[in-house]
Amino acid sequence: MVVPSPDEAGARLDSASWWEYGLCRAWDADLFCVPDGVSPSRKRAQETRAKRICQSCPVRERCLAEAMARDEQYGVWGGLDAEERRQLERRRRGTPRSS
Repeated sequence: MVVPSPDEAGARLDSASWWEYGLCRAWDADLFCVPDGVSPSRKRAQETRAKRICQSCPVRERCLAEAMARDEQYGVWGGLDAEERRQLERRRRGTPRSS
């Protein structure tokens, strides 16, 4: 699968189709959103792999912003897993972590 470049003529990263430029489109979705029943160690390994892919993604920031706006509860979005996004949101709000 060839992932289009956001640098191509006419590409708009601010459009609703920003996800068309995500590097994740070339990978199995289960890598970014690990299904239930997967062992914790395998889940961590898959999420680590997904985060590495996200590091060089041209729409990483847009992806993370979308996940934060939708309060996405699962998967790796914009290079962060669900817990990391919750931590980021707490820091933004200045809310201490609840146990």
